[in-house]
Amino acid sequence: MSARQVPGPFGVEKAQVTRLEDLALQHFPGWLRSERNRTTSNFVWQYGCDIQNKNKRRWVCQLCLACTRSKVVYYDAEGLQNVKDHLFKDHGICAPHGQKADDAEKRAIQNMVKKRTITEAFGLDPNKSHEQKIADTVIRSFDKRIIQEFDRHKDHVRQVLQKAPGLIHISFDGWTARNQLGLYGIACFFRDERSRPCKIVLAIPEAVRHTGSCIGAEVLDIIDVFGIKHKTGYFTLDNAASNDVAAEVIGAELGFDGRLRRGRCIGHTINLSAKALLFGKTDDAAFEQQLSGAEALNEVDWKLGLSKGPVGKLHNLVVEVRSSNRIWSLLKEIQQQDEIDQAISSPAKAQQKRPLKLVADNLTRWLSQLYMIRRALKLKNALRILVVRFKAQWEDENRSKRSLETPPAAKTRMPKLLREESRLTDTDWDSLEQLERILTVYETVVKVLEGDGQLRNRQRGWVGSYGNVWDVVQGFETLLETLERYKSMAANLPNSEQFRIGINNAWSKLHEYYKKLDETPIYYAALALHPAYRWDYFETMVG
Repeated sequence: MSARQVPGPFGVEKAQVTRLEDLALQHFPGWLRSERNRTTSNFVWQYGCDIQNKNKRRWVCQLCLACTRSKVVYYDAEGLQNVKDHLFKDHGICAPHGQKADDAEKRAIQNMVKKRTITEAFGLDPNKSHEQKIADTVIRSFDKRIIQEFDRHKDHVRQVLQKAPGLIHISFDGWTARNQLGLYGIACFFRDERSRPCKIVLAIPEAVRHTGSCIGAEVLDIIDVFGIKHKTGYFTLDNAASNDVAAEVIGAELGFDGRLRRGRCIGHTINLSAKALLFGKTDDAAFEQQLSGAEALNEVDWKLGLSKGPVGKLHNLVVEVRSSNRIWSLLKEIQQQDEIDQAISSPAKAQQKRPLKLVADNLTRWLSQLYMIRRALKLKNALRILVVRFKAQWEDENRSKRSLETPPAAKTRMPKLLREESRLTDTDWDSLEQLERILTVYETVVKVLEGDGQLRNRQRGWVGSYGNVWDVVQGFETLLETLERYKSMAANLPNSEQFRIGINNAWSKLHEYYKKLDETPIYYAALALHPAYRWDYFETMVG
């Protein structure tokens, strides 16, 4: 019978396969080459000899035979799961695309997300030649598949972009992973041949240096790869100074003034303004660094939070509640009791609800502060009761049996949550209500400008629910008018001095970037060309 003509993983040719089958038969007296005529589709047979003894078939590992191991690994051919396990664990052979992987391979792929290298993920020692060969095989096959898939799709994307009837608009931004790997995401926005709005991620190159010239050069390389130099339109970027330089570098290379085509991400501007409103200053990195709230706050962080007014106090409260099972259980118990009381007083309106958790803010998005404030206002009464009950429990646990009072030494250990300077006063709660109202206007503007990203087919054609460039000016105007109205009311607001500072800082940050819109004519041109606005809009603004 002719030998199997399927090459092995390391380029095993027909003659070598025949030699390995002869060697397998030497290890198994009484066994013969398989009489099976039908070609099997399972990939494991590319790495094994197929032998039989009457009605029994066995798979014998060619790789083990080739390594001249004293122990030859074999399995019954009825179930091949063990064969897959052996190929993966001992030789680093993965199931090809379209075939089911074994459990060990699936677990290893999941672990690769948590581990940094192939050798760590597979538990291989590259100092051992055998395991080094396995790791190298996995890496080469893994990279090859990714590159092949990327090249296949890249050609299609290139064709789509070059057929697009209009300009290709580009956005890019940088990000650094926890392992200090810097990446740049480059995306484009355009209308296809059917006039449907589209967006595609073009590349995620590694950012070696975050300077404007390096960023610009990297983006130019991607533009060149996709052949869209002559179709490059406008750029939407955040307010980093390096992006100003990058836009100028790109423009100089492509023959236009990059400054005139440099759009600004209004979401980033709104974030800066909202942080100025909430915390008064925008340069306090120490406070922003401790906004993650993952663990209970130390004394320094706690006092830093108190210095930020009602929002800082609330942040401290939320962190304490979320980091203590005891305090959270007490808050949950209070909510459940309140629900029972409401059911007794109004049985017809009674609805069983799950206790609400407090929402923790973070250093990335100002919306997290808004959601934290909203949830706290919803639980305002429960939080007030929480502090009272927790204080009563703590005093009862630390009361002297002789004097029935809390000794001074114990008071120095009082939980930070119960200290007088940490208490959210009625004025603080009023301040939080006012901030929630102002930030709701910010939230509305953001939602209008970002849209929901859904593509819809209407009678007038395909419509994408994205932010429109003519809405940017109106978004600035809405926010500035809101802040000016509250500025005039500041004297009558709670914590009036802090409010005045916060509103002024928020207004200044917005106005700083509103003036920069003059550098990019597209914002005002879009309003002038819009049939619902035209020049009347500007005459109304000036008038």
